[in-house]
Amino acid sequence: MKLDKLDIAVFTIVALCLAGVAVAAYLSDPARRSARVAYLYPALAAEQNVWLSDIDTPSHRQQLTFSERGVFDFDISHDGRWLAYAERTASGSVTLRLLDIPSGQTRDLVDCAALNALCTAPVFSPNGDMLAYQRAEALGTSYGLSRIWLVNMTSPSYDTIPLIDDTQIVGHSALWSGDSKTLSFYSADSSQPGILLYDLVPRDDDEAQLRFIPSAHGTMGALAPNGRQVIFPDLAFRDNQFYSHLKIADLAEKEFAAFTDSNDPIDDVAAQFSPDGRSVAIARRYTDSRWTPGHQVYLRELAADAEDWQAVAYDPDYNTSYFRWDAGGDRLVMQRFPLYADAASGRPAGPEVWIQDLISGESRKIIEDAYLPQWVAS
Repeated sequence: MKLDKLDIAVFTIVALCLAGVAVAAYLSDPARRSARVAYLYPALAAEQNVWLSDIDTPSHRQQLTFSERGVFDFDISHDGRWLAYAERTASGSVTLRLLDIPSGQTRDLVDCAALNALCTAPVFSPNGDMLAYQRAEALGTSYGLSRIWLVNMTSPSYDTIPLIDDTQIVGHSALWSGDSKTLSFYSADSSQPGILLYDLVPRDDDEAQLRFIPSAHGTMGALAPNGRQVIFPDLAFRDNQFYSHLKIADLAEKEFAAFTDSNDPIDDVAAQFSPDGRSVAIARRYTDSRWTPGHQVYLRELAADAEDWQAVAYDPDYNTSYFRWDAGGDRLVMQRFPLYADAASGRPAGPEVWIQDLISGESRKIIEDAYLPQWVAS
């Protein structure tokens, strides 16, 4: 059968449409999209806002918040849709706002300005149903110690309640387990400081809903994705100085032990579990002949030998103590601080955002003058 010009035109249009659909599907496949990172910028200015960058083209960045007085800190939901951020107000309080990233619509999440409270450190549960934050109530002209509160993200009015009714249980730096069943935080109670773990959903093997791990370091540490292990820093006095090493608490086995040796020539200040819970990255500075001015990032499998640490982000000219794994466990996003200012530029040293590829070993600077980076799902 011989095709006339009309048939050829129709077939051509159909072919082009199918090709267009195929290209669009290829480009929209989440596996094909470049990873994105959000951060606070500019660090050295009076007001910071949340910005978003594609790690392959970081110069093409998008501003997400437009706060006149600046954003204190923030978190993004695991599906990449919601941005919760703590915004400074004219009254001196800090309130919580919520941005729907796809639509650009913003609203109050918790009106802490009306409550005359400081509401900071929002963190979404992995399933997106809840958001935890720390809230300090006004006491005259000052503010009291913070407590952990929850926001019900499934409620149309975003109802908020304290995690624990007892007003004497104070704390900060909340972390969720990967199954959204456990919330951990550091209790700043001066009479009994330590880490508290609260099971929102009771676990079959443990009837205690609230558990306590003594620690005087003042930081939360890292909660394993399964909610059953905590690695946290503790102080060690050695050579007439205080250093930090890491301890591990296994809640399932009810065991409490050193994770890194307090007698070793080390200063370990932070840790992060990989998404599958099998590996741990730490910020370490050696105090012997391997000494560096700043902390470097080391990695090992949790079950590996205690000395089997591998340097994965090492540069003596930088200090690195804030880092986060991506969902696949193949990369770290890091906040690094250069220890020496660039004399040629005349600018003071400021924090920078870097990506560490754990497969290739490549380190890449994404942006200068930025901090508190985190991954954003596509």
